[in-house]
Formats: sequence, structure tokens, C-alpha cells
Amino acid sequence: MKKRTLVRLVATSCAVVLSCSLLHAGVLPGGSEGAVSYAKGKNSKAVATVSTAADPVVLTGAVIQGGNVVVSAQSPAPPAADDGLYHLLAQNVYENGALGKEVAQAGVGASANFSFPLAKNSANSNLFKKFTVCVKRGGVLVPVSSSRYLTNPEVTATHTAPRAVAGKKGLLPAAELLSGNSLKQLGVKQSIYNVLLGSICSQGGIPYTYNGKTYQFSSGMIAQLDYAFSRMNAQGIQVTAVLLANPGDPSIVHPLSRGGPAPYYAFNTAEAAGVEKLQAVASFLAQRYSGAHGRVDNWIVGNEVNARGDWHFMNTGDLGIFTGEYARAFRIFYNGIRSENANARVYMCIDQQWARASSPKYFSGVSFLSLFNDMMTAEGNIDWHVAMHPYNVPLYSPMAWNNGKYASHSQATPYITIQNIEVLTDYLSQPKLLAPNGQVRSVLLSEVGYTSLQGEPLQAASLIYAYKQAEANSHVDGIIFSREMDAPSEIAQGLANGICGVGGAHKQSYAYFQFMDTPEAGAYINNASAIIGADLNSLLIRR
Repeated sequence: MKKRTLVRLVATSCAVVLSCSLLHAGVLPGGSEGAVSYAKGKNSKAVATVSTAADPVVLTGAVIQGGNVVVSAQSPAPPAADDGLYHLLAQNVYENGALGKEVAQAGVGASANFSFPLAKNSANSNLFKKFTVCVKRGGVLVPVSSSRYLTNPEVTATHTAPRAVAGKKGLLPAAELLSGNSLKQLGVKQSIYNVLLGSICSQGGIPYTYNGKTYQFSSGMIAQLDYAFSRMNAQGIQVTAVLLANPGDPSIVHPLSRGGPAPYYAFNTAEAAGVEKLQAVASFLAQRYSGAHGRVDNWIVGNEVNARGDWHFMNTGDLGIFTGEYARAFRIFYNGIRSENANARVYMCIDQQWARASSPKYFSGVSFLSLFNDMMTAEGNIDWHVAMHPYNVPLYSPMAWNNGKYASHSQATPYITIQNIEVLTDYLSQPKLLAPNGQVRSVLLSEVGYTSLQGEPLQAASLIYAYKQAEANSHVDGIIFSREMDAPSEIAQGLANGICGVGGAHKQSYAYFQFMDTPEAGAYINNASAIIGADLNSLLIRR
């Protein structure tokens, strides 16, 4: 499929970064349910695997209660132990087996409870740890349980303001127009901004002490984030931030990713220095953007992560390794963010390639999502959500309502576009995919766009159709269109996705976007129906 260059709004000196993606994907078998373990592998310090073998001890909970961590365990057939004790280890995300620090003991039995200090934001913090039960045999510790992470970091948060929910209509803003009020005039309810962690962590100016160590974050980059988030908030817009490991600070980049041919890399979950810095920057950003400097309600960990060859580079074709490392990174960001902002949502991210045939550079969205869910459930189910990019296939196809052979309404569809977005929400409605509260996880369509190069009427009709399709699905919490203004680099590739031209002139789609969620929407829906050749409302799939 055609190579695409997307211009996304980011915090850089010019506020715009060009990056490329080849849209191909592969199908690998989805993971089976069971406990997650990590074993040594030749290409990584830790290889993620899913085991169905029963452990003698089952961890049933790891939660924060007051200033303590309480870990609960059960064992129908208690294992033998030299000293008659369970030894609970607190481990870093990259530690396995009997590595780690012993934090509590309990007598061997059918059940056990361990309690010890959380010690948040100290050298002895257990906020980001996973916990494993061991017993002594022959004088050495032997693991007898799988591991479990804390599942309620939000109870420690000092920022508890309600989310700024205003509506589903979103737009990627033009950097040069942020100083004005164009977004407010358009009635934009949501917007998105890239946060380049490599750039933030590679420069100084803002000291931040976390877990007993002081880090330096870029004052220039943070000033740009302050401005962008505050400007969007001032116009009544709910902000989503995308966390990306761009080149700049190698310590936050995974060892299997460094020097790779991609703009963004997998996060470093294999080395202590990188893990500690990611914990610090997650806490710093969530703390800063929960109030006076601007408010971010949604955080996306990585971009189109399953497209690992171009958007989340890691030099491995092993789905288990790749997903395991991402799941660890997700835990770091989730605990760091939610421990500061209790009502923030944290999203994983996939592209539109759902069940497409395999490729050496891509994992299908369904295989990646399935294994990610298995791993998160096995180590403590948390309130993660799904960001997805339901682009047309091919990208320059202007008709959102007709993707022909590429998009079907079955789980075997090669692609998920806005036309068959119910495939994703139906998949997430399965009992094993539900959030801890029993609800379907939030879906945020965080990037999608339609070109006007084959006619402005087709683009206009596609925008209002896509919005109404998202509006009709109760599990979709937002759709963010790319973009406010055309990008010259995209036009050269057949993608004029802006509702304004390069010079700012309004296209036909401008008014369609402006009024699609207002009482005046009816006239635009009727016009779109005439363009489509069918009643737009009859094409919508409700969920």
C-alpha cells in the first residue's frame, strides 16, 4: 500500500514534525489466556510468554490501602518450604524469577495477606513494582506464583477534577492557527498533540525530583506544551496527548530499538536507568498537566504500536517479545499518570490493519490486542482503553462509506475503517475484554482523515458520515479528524485531508465539520446523502 507521510502537531521548535509510515500488517496467532512469565531470549533481556500452567500460589489482588500495599494470595495445595514461609518479592519490570527485594513474609498456607509501605515518590517506592511469591528450597528462593502489579494507583492521586467531556467531535489543529480562536469557532470538542519524550528528556531547564533522584526536562519543550494545552483548554477542548520515544535520549529507548529506521521507538523497559526516567517523566507530565499549566484528560502510549516497523520500532518479529515489552511500558505510564490524575484515561494504540495477512514488519491489530489483553489480565486487570486510526483503504480513497473488499462486518475483516468500526467495539464487548468495572473499554478514534483531491464534495460527505458513524456507537468516545489545514508533503502523495487549504481557505468540508454536531446538521446530512447516493442515516451502524 502507498507510503504515507503524516504531519502531526508536536512540541518542537517549529511545532511540526514530518514522519512516514508504510501501511502493511501481519497476522500472528493471538495469545492464549493464562499467566504471564518472562524468560531469557537471545534478542532481549526478557521474553514475554503466556503460560497456562497452574502456579501453586495464585495472587488474587495487589492494591493500595492507605499508605500501604496489600497483596493477597491463595493456594489450594500449599507448596513445600524449608522455613514454612512465603517470601514476597517486589520486582522491577525487567526482573524475573527470584530477583528483586523482599518486602514481606507470611506463613505458608491456603491463604496469605502481605502488607508493606507503598512509599510513593521515595527511593523505596513500590508504586511501579510487580509482586511475586517465593519459597525457600535448599536455601534459595524459588518462585511459586506468577507476578501481579498494583491495580489502583489512582487512589494516591491529588488531582481528582472531573474529565472535561464536551462531545465527540475532534480536530488536529494547525500549529500556526493555535493563537487564534478557529477551533472554538469550529465547535471542536477534542484535539490531540504529540509529546516527544526523547526531546523532553535530552535537554534541561526544569529539575524534577522523583523517587529520590533529580531529572532535568527541557524547559523549551515544556513551554510549548504549556502553551498548546492551555490554548486548547481555553477554547473548551478536551486534550489527548500521545507519548512517543523519538530520538534524543537513548536511555528511554529500548535496546532492541536504538538506531532503528523509524521516527519513534519502543520504550526502554529492559534497563534500570531508562525505566526510572520513564517513571519520572510520566509522573511529571501527569502532574503538570492536571491544572494550571493546562489539562490533559487522555494519554496514548505510542502511535499505531502494532505497526512496529515504522511507528513503534523494535528489532524483533516475535509477537510475544514485542507485546510483553509494550505491556511493561504501558504499566509504567499507567501507574505514573493515574497516581497523579485519578480521572485520566490511558490508551494503547493500533492502526486500521485488523486481521490482514502476516508481514515481517507488522503485527495485525487483533493479534496484538488479544495478547496485550491476556498479559494485562494475568498480571492485574486495569482500566486501559483503545485508541485506533480507522483510515480508508487505500488512504487516498475519498469515500468513507465504501471500502469495498477491504472492510467487511466480520471479525475476519482485513481492515477496520469507519465503515465497519463496530467490528472493534463488538470485539471489545466480549467478557474477557471488559474493563475491571464490567464496562466496554473506551474507544478513541484518535486519527482519521479524508482527501479532497478527488473532489471536495466527497471529502465533505465522508467527514459527516464518519462523525455520524462515531456518534451512533456508544463505545466510541471521540473521533479526531486529521486535519485543520492541508500539509504540502501529504498533498504530494494524494492526501489533502485538511478542511482548509494550505493558505487557510475554507473547503466545502469546513462548514460540514463546523455544523455536523449542531441543530443545523440536518441540511448537511441531506446534502451528503445526495453525494453518497443513499440516505446517510440508513448507512449508520448503531451500538
